[in-house]
Amino acid sequence: MEKFYKLTEIARMLRVSPLTVRRWIDEGKLRAFHPRGTRLYRVPESSLKDFVGDDWWEEISKSYAEAEEKAAEERKARRRRR
Repeated sequence: MEKFYKLTEIARMLRVSPLTVRRWIDEGKLRAFHPRGTRLYRVPESSLKDFVGDDWWEEISKSYAEAEEKAAEERKARRRRR
């Protein structure tokens, strides 16, 4: 099953603002959709991969996964301190 990303996640990955990501969607550069009943965008991983290119995708997805893992560990550590 394909993974979908929020605008904020893509913005963090590419180190741009969420407004920039939305502009790319509005300009048709990045394919996205609204899940039924929401106004929020979701971007399929395949669309993001096409947008950034295969060479960059491997690097971006790896660094994003590492950053997310580190953030999760920090959240766990904060909860333990309470």
